[in-house]
Amino acid sequence: MPSALNTETVLIHAPDEPFEPNTGGPQGPPEDIDPGGRGDGGGDDDARRKPNNMGLFGMRIALIPITVLFIATGIVFFQRSRIGFNWQAVPVPNLLWLSTALILSSSWTLERARRSLRQDLYAGYSRWLFRTLSLGLGFLFSQALGLQRLFAHGFFMRSNPHGSLVYVVTVSHALHLLGGLIAFGYLLLRAGLHWDDSYSGRARTRRIVVVTALYWHFLSVLWVCLFLCLLLWQ
Repeated sequence: MPSALNTETVLIHAPDEPFEPNTGGPQGPPEDIDPGGRGDGGGDDDARRKPNNMGLFGMRIALIPITVLFIATGIVFFQRSRIGFNWQAVPVPNLLWLSTALILSSSWTLERARRSLRQDLYAGYSRWLFRTLSLGLGFLFSQALGLQRLFAHGFFMRSNPHGSLVYVVTVSHALHLLGGLIAFGYLLLRAGLHWDDSYSGRARTRRIVVVTALYWHFLSVLWVCLFLCLLLWQ
């Protein structure tokens, strides 16, 4: 009856070949896995700098109906102006020049905030973001003063189609601008409450800033186009 023997596996190799122990199984040694779950060292920087493609895609889709709305408004009033009945040219308030300067300045300060965020300068990021919010509020305030002056001069919406164009365009744009101001307030709240201290918090902040910046720059360019139309289309 055979007895149990303790055997050892002996690996035989040619004397002229170097011995390489197989420590990783048939697939070779295991890959170096980051215990933090973010892959290799370069993945950290890539994840921090890559925008959220789905968020950007959703924002681009959302900007389409906004663009169609203002284009349709312009077409309607252009056709109405060709009739000429009860059409009186409305002088563009001088405060709209100030509004244009404010919203263009806010786009510049927003880019400074984004640059500080990319460089992990969170104090500078908060300061520039606060300036952007302040300029946006100043834009709305100057718009309201400009419309108030039109009321004071008797350019009411019901009495003059051209006056209604000014009111509809400025108020519609201001309402859309409120969405960007709310986003800026939320980002400042995150920074003030230190919600961005963790890795996931910082990544989320970067995604929100990228999407919000696209929306805000779009509204800035849109206002410049609308202002030129109001200025030149009498």
